[in-house]
Amino acid sequence: MKFITIKCEPKIVGGLITVITLCLLAVGLVSMPKGVREEKAEVPEQIEAMAQTTLAVPVKVRMHTVQDGENLGIIAEKYAIDVETLQAANDNLSADIHQGDQLVILPSRGMLHTADMGDTLWSIANVYGVSVDTIMIANGKGSEEIAIGEKIFIPGGKKPQNIERQLARADAPVSRSIGERFAWPTVGELTSGYGYRWGRQHSGIDLANDVGTKIRAARAGRVVYAGWYAGYGYTVVIEHDQGYSTLYGHLSEANVQNQQYVKGGQVIAYMGNTGNSTGPHLHFEVLKNGVPINPYNVLP
Repeated sequence: MKFITIKCEPKIVGGLITVITLCLLAVGLVSMPKGVREEKAEVPEQIEAMAQTTLAVPVKVRMHTVQDGENLGIIAEKYAIDVETLQAANDNLSADIHQGDQLVILPSRGMLHTADMGDTLWSIANVYGVSVDTIMIANGKGSEEIAIGEKIFIPGGKKPQNIERQLARADAPVSRSIGERFAWPTVGELTSGYGYRWGRQHSGIDLANDVGTKIRAARAGRVVYAGWYAGYGYTVVIEHDQGYSTLYGHLSEANVQNQQYVKGGQVIAYMGNTGNSTGPHLHFEVLKNGVPINPYNVLP
């Protein structure tokens, strides 16, 4: 009798053993060791936990029917929020609630803001002290567009005093369309306009005054640059909504930091004479999608 010798690689043998074992498990001839069974049972829970921590799911509000004996404190504790959050989500809510009342329950501590005419995500974020990205993720928004009357959840936001007045200041109305609200950044003499000057394009306007004159944000937004910027000297650049940004050059100093949110009209710097400058003044630019435009088109 001849014996045939078959040479197998370790990986092939291991694979065959695995296949055989799985087949025996399927027909019930062998069983999984206890420790392995327990570890296998935990895997779906681990995967589920990972999914919950890695996937950004838009938050949802719930409704609660007040039961006999409940008060605002009990209800807030039940949903791991606070009474202030309950009051923010339910207009004209007082401590006097009754059985059967329907209450809006926010998913976590925060505020529920109803968008009004002229509101933008930037102005809302600035007033409540949160980031635009936080609001967009929490509300499952794919863009910064909001509609009048839209309910917007502000996670972690707290209602400031005189919120209506602050929202109005954040995007003060001017004689332009709703999407183009800017204000003059400082006071001074207009020494140079937008357009060709000395044989080349002048991308902004120059306003001259004394060193130290206050420079204000022309619109609410986020500081994306604060520092020395070549011929502009000390410079601040603010990013606004709808693709707008503004540049403030030749400053003596800035009192804002990179990534800081600012309100419209907030003092961000002081006039100076730094960089390639012929005297104390502010060089002010307005850009749309990164391209300079004539500031007169958006200023009152």
